[in-house]
Amino acid sequence: MLAWFGSLNQLQRIFAYIAIPSTVILLLQTILLIFGIGDDDADMDTSVDTDSTETGGDGLALFSIRGIVAMLCIGGWCGIALLGTEMNRILAIIISVIAGIAALFGMAYLMKAVSKLQSSGNISVENALGKTAQVYIPIPPALSGCGKINITLQEKYTELPAVTNESEQIRTGETVRVVSVNEAGTLVVERIMRSASNEDIPDATLKN
Repeated sequence: MLAWFGSLNQLQRIFAYIAIPSTVILLLQTILLIFGIGDDDADMDTSVDTDSTETGGDGLALFSIRGIVAMLCIGGWCGIALLGTEMNRILAIIISVIAGIAALFGMAYLMKAVSKLQSSGNISVENALGKTAQVYIPIPPALSGCGKINITLQEKYTELPAVTNESEQIRTGETVRVVSVNEAGTLVVERIMRSASNEDIPDATLKN
């Protein structure tokens, strides 16, 4: 490594001072992301959308930490490579800067695409309407508090908050039906009255 660095000319070393640290940071970010530590919310991004807020905030977040690191990394290594050829130095620097800016935009588009994929995979509570579920945490009566239910939604067995208009508390283990979704996005449920003949139906039959 030292021998390689010693073989670089002065301009290449300047680009190396940019490329090497940014590459290390980019690798660390990638490793953290693999282990679920470096997602968008925890990335300390100071994003600036290229679109106005009137578009719903769906613009490109150009000036994020990931984008800037990618720009420095790609631009730096490109500069080292080009300055090692017979190419004119000014042209090599210009091409390296362009490559870095391209990486900045590329990372912005990539993160936007990932964000859309994550959003499309989220559970929509509207799909719970009419489905049956089982109470996990007791639901207080008359909208006086929030409990939780277990429900199979979009092929996923999940736990969601729920309230009820009924006059009595709905206890743990009781079966309910989702009748609406309130303004806060919380499920509104009602108790399902069971007869003695179906009281012992396995819970699996309640999953839609």
